[in-house]
Order: sequence, then C-alpha cells, then structure tokens
Amino acid sequence: MPRVHILPSETDLLADPDENLLKLLRRHQVPIRYSCKSGECGSCKCVLESGRVKLKKYDPKALPDAQRDSGIILACRALLSEDITIRLIDSDDLIAHPERKLLCRVAALEPLTQDIFALRLHIEFADMGGIPFTFSAGQYAQLVVEVDGQEIARDFSMASTPVDAEYDDMLEFHIRRTPTGALSSLLGTVIRPGSQLLVRGPMGTSYFRPRHEGPLYAVGGGTGLAPMLSVVRTALDNGKLEPVVLFAGFRNQADVYGLEQMEQMRRSHRNFSYHLSLDEAQAGDPPQAVHRPLALHLLEQVADFAGSKVYLAGPPAMVEAISASLLQRGLTERDLHADAFYPPVPAEITRAA
Repeated sequence: MPRVHILPSETDLLADPDENLLKLLRRHQVPIRYSCKSGECGSCKCVLESGRVKLKKYDPKALPDAQRDSGIILACRALLSEDITIRLIDSDDLIAHPERKLLCRVAALEPLTQDIFALRLHIEFADMGGIPFTFSAGQYAQLVVEVDGQEIARDFSMASTPVDAEYDDMLEFHIRRTPTGALSSLLGTVIRPGSQLLVRGPMGTSYFRPRHEGPLYAVGGGTGLAPMLSVVRTALDNGKLEPVVLFAGFRNQADVYGLEQMEQMRRSHRNFSYHLSLDEAQAGDPPQAVHRPLALHLLEQVADFAGSKVYLAGPPAMVEAISASLLQRGLTERDLHADAFYPPVPAEITRAA
C-alpha cells in the first residue's frame, strides 16, 4: 500500500493502490483547498517533495508546465502507486468539516425571479448518529434525486448560514431552472414541497475565514450570489468590524434578486455596503444599479486590495477572469477564495509527475 507522508504536519497515511490523492486526503479530513475536483481550477495544488504520481488529464491553465516541472501537482488528478512525500500549500485557517449524508424534505420552493428558485430543505435524518450538520459559509453540497431508478446529482452552494443548519435543520439553495438541466428541470415536478432528496456535503474551500482582520469583498454573478449572501451574513453576524462589501452582478433586471436582503443588511450594519451591476440597461432598472460588467465595476470601485479577502462565485469564465485580474492587482492567492462549477471532464489520459 502506498504511504503518503504529509508536510509540515509530519502525518503518514496509507492509500489503496491507484487511489486518488485528494480522495485520500479528504477521507482522512486533511485540510486542503479544493473546488472543481476535475483539474480545472488549480485549487488543490501541493508540492511533491519525493516519489512519483500519475496525473490524469487536467487543464494546463490550472497547472502550467513550469509549475509541474518545479514539483507542484494537483491532488485531484494524482493517482498513487508508490510512497510519496507532499507538502501542503497554505493550510492556514483551513477547516475540515466531515462530509455527511442527509435525508431532507422540501419545505418550500419559492420563485425569486422568473427562472431562479429558492429551494428550502428541512433535514430529517443525518448520518453520524444524527449529530447536527455543520459547514462553513460559502461551501456547497451535492443534491441527489432518483428518477426511474437513475440517480441524478448536481452541486449547488448553500445560501443559508451554518447557524440555520445547525440549530434549525434548514438548508437553502438558489437554483436557476433550465429546460435541459438534469436536476434543475425537475424543480416544481419531481422536486416539490413534501418530496424527499439526499444531500451530500459540505464541499469546497471558498468559505468565510473568521480569523481574518481586514476588508472583505464578496463577488457573486447570477446564482453565485447565494454563497456570497451566506458569507456576508455570517461575517456580519460574527461581529466583523472591517468593511464588508458585496458585489452582485446580473444580466438584466429580470435576473435580479436578493435586493431586499441586501438593503436590510445595509440598514443594520454600518460597515456593510453593496453594489449592483447589470450587463444590460432597461427601463425600470433598480435605481442603485450600474450598467457595466461586474469585473470592471469591481476594479473601478476598489483601487487597492492589500490586506483584503475576496470571495468569488459564479460562472467559471467570470470567476477565472476576475481571479486573474485580482492577482494582477496584487491580491495574493491565499486571499482569493473561489469555487467555480465545471462540467464533467470527458475521457481522461494520465501523465507521470
């Protein structure tokens, strides 16, 4: 069995032959950043100090050749066949919640716009002896339904806060219903008030860091607003005193939701403000809206990100573009937290590293 020695904690783990490194680390609750789990985002980088792994196919943007040649690997694409030593990158302030299985009942399905719905779930049964479900604001979970004997599973971020889950057994997700969406198209039919579904999670590392002292910028595009609302609400409820700024971006006014909640937070917390960015200008747009791309508006409003934490959620292209711009502005990777949702990777090939 391959042995994985982990630095700087000096921890040793035994793996099954050809086991995925990220799977091994998550199974033992080793705190490591991860997001897409498919070699697209680069969140799970670690340093291969000794030994060799087989790397499955990945996006070169997530791991440039220069980094791979210097010994950096992607844990989500690494298969273990021999003893290795790895060094975790930036494990400070990482929190490892155990991944759970929850049986939930749909408590409400509320339209937020013409095609975005708030799915509210009541946790009826939790594994691990029924201990309360915990997660960190900004994380996501996998929703699972069974249709004609076939399991359909998709990832969605929690819009609710950890307190809602731990004390009230409630979870909330914001989902855009599309006719071709394997799971979202079931909203209102298979997924309706009173129906049951399975939830697996939590997952993701783009979550609120409570120990950070400095400005917090939360940036959400479309339904990416959901986890950003959870992050902002949790930060404010935890008594954060530094500026907390939410940037919400939508295509047009028909997609806008959450304004009442943002206004309520603005009235209740002097250190909170928000910006609403619309790609398309229309008659009757909210008076506080600006008509420019979310990325451009963010960079216009914030000249210096020094000492800040930035949390990002939304379409992968938007997340990648804003992330690149922020890094060019001098924001460090350890202060940039983003989970983008990528489609499944097709046929895979392996490379030795």
